[in-house]
Amino acid sequence: MFIMRLQIINFFLVVGVLASERSVEENLERKRQARQAGGGLNCPIGLPQKSTDKCRAIREKDLEVQRGIYQLALRKPLPMPLVNMNKSTLIQVLLQDEFAKDQFNGYAGMLRKNRDFSKTWKKKHPKEITEFQDYAKIFNDFRSELGENGSTGLYRFVTNVEPFQDILKDWRKDDMFTEQRLSGCNPMVLRRVTEDSSDVGLRWSELVQTLNPSYEWENAIQAAMETEETLAQAIKNGDLYVLRYEVFDDMVTHPDYAEKRPGRTMWPSKSPIALFALNKEKRLRAAAIQTDYKPDSPVFAPGDGGSWMLARQVVQATDYAHSQMIEHLLKIHLLAEPFCVVMHRHLSSQHPLNELLKYHCRGLLATNTLGSPSLVNEGGYMDILPAMGHKGTILLLERGYKTLGWKDTDFHGDIKKRGLDDEVKFPYFPYRDDSKLLLMAISRMVEDYIWVYYERDRDVREDEELQAYVNELSIEGTGPNGGSGQVKDFPAVLTTKRELIDVITRLLWLLSVKHSTVNYPVSDYGAFTPVLPTKIYNDTSVPPGVFSELNLPNRNISLAQVEVAMNVGIYHYDTLFDYYGQLKNPAAKQVVRFYYYYLKYAVSPRLKFRNYRRLKAGHLTYPYLQHPWIPNGIQT
Repeated sequence: MFIMRLQIINFFLVVGVLASERSVEENLERKRQARQAGGGLNCPIGLPQKSTDKCRAIREKDLEVQRGIYQLALRKPLPMPLVNMNKSTLIQVLLQDEFAKDQFNGYAGMLRKNRDFSKTWKKKHPKEITEFQDYAKIFNDFRSELGENGSTGLYRFVTNVEPFQDILKDWRKDDMFTEQRLSGCNPMVLRRVTEDSSDVGLRWSELVQTLNPSYEWENAIQAAMETEETLAQAIKNGDLYVLRYEVFDDMVTHPDYAEKRPGRTMWPSKSPIALFALNKEKRLRAAAIQTDYKPDSPVFAPGDGGSWMLARQVVQATDYAHSQMIEHLLKIHLLAEPFCVVMHRHLSSQHPLNELLKYHCRGLLATNTLGSPSLVNEGGYMDILPAMGHKGTILLLERGYKTLGWKDTDFHGDIKKRGLDDEVKFPYFPYRDDSKLLLMAISRMVEDYIWVYYERDRDVREDEELQAYVNELSIEGTGPNGGSGQVKDFPAVLTTKRELIDVITRLLWLLSVKHSTVNYPVSDYGAFTPVLPTKIYNDTSVPPGVFSELNLPNRNISLAQVEVAMNVGIYHYDTLFDYYGQLKNPAAKQVVRFYYYYLKYAVSPRLKFRNYRRLKAGHLTYPYLQHPWIPNGIQT
């Protein structure tokens, strides 16, 4: 019965793709006419059940028009429901929306500027890369041309202002490789290796089935820990950690059309395993890397010279693809899109949740509809950058979507599930520690905001706009629109204020802080190919066991990589909670204003101090969560 219902939902979603642009134009015209008639202008922000009859009628008319514009549909090749608009229709909608068009123009202007500079740079620098410094020149030229100085302006680099290490000089260091698991582009994969009795982390009994049985794992782990502690003791004490990329197991390899030089062979897609251990000072150290998940795969340790560097680059290539396709595109952009589309369909412009969420949803539909296809479609960036190509990218997203759900927005649950919540056993984790402060502030703001409008739990249950919103999002939803969002693990009904606070907190967290953690570091680490290469090569002029610039992607691939990094990592249209002055309710305005300044003057100085200490102690800094660098929503 459940499968049949899913099939019915999918049928109507596919049929929805056929909705004509004419219907959107007609509804846009109706929307303009309603505005000219003054519809809704004199109605206060409030719950529908507390509105006057006149205002309720205006709300219903508003939503009727919005539902004609915003619909969900399956948009191939992606496997989930998204907004039912093509590029031209969405651009038309955005340019006629006074609230959205300024942000959209800034985004579109950035894409044009980046594209034009890339074309100019290619003409001026036609020669192939011959040394590592050539990658540094690409990095520096793009950043100096495309970014604006200081902490104001639309196109900015966090690390031009905040303390940051010299990655162009230090990228070879094992500490930089290791600490990217804690404060780089993808601090969402590391797990503690645990005993069989544990229900967190990755059990050793499961991990060992994929490890090379001929390798002396205990010796490598002891070398990293700088002790003679046995493997069993290390696991028991919580000193052993792992990177394991199950969604990359048996990943396809795409033909390499971007490299034409003879004597060069691209490595196939890999699913590496990297082990790390805590030393006496509780500092994480790299222990060993197995280059693929199959037990007969070679294993290398930090003392293995060029072979170790190549193994590191295998991890980096897989980790980068995982961070941007799974953690970034799938778990944030695509998971969040139904929430923002359905907001337009069921929360009227007079609803307090619309009044809040619209600032956090602004920009998402533009970047998903205009930007995502250039990544994942045939002939797009993913055909150029990783070994898996666009077919592997779609396969990766399909694999990830099978387990994707509302649970993926649970920050504390994720940290605990990975076995990283114990700050005594695992004391240094900037992503965890800094994110906690931001999440706490968001949670408190949402709670205070909800209290302005919802006096008791009954107000939640009687809010028909809210209930229609969650019913359409949840895969368990019922009725004509129920379940079309297909969000797993998400409630189809909300009954208490606490449930509502949790939903809005996690949604705001996802759209602002979580997105910042996987987005803005890309303009640093992801723009410099030696740090995060997208492919690895064998070259006949490089002896086995030697690491050279010839093992890295060529000029054209590196240019495509830096283009993507600039497209996602420099646009800052606004700052978290800066919209307080635009809110209509004085009490709501005061709530958001308080937390804007709380982040600016209480949280951010604390994070800034932490980063100065990290830099002084030789750690990677993590400046991406400081004020004013977190936007309200997904802007690239």
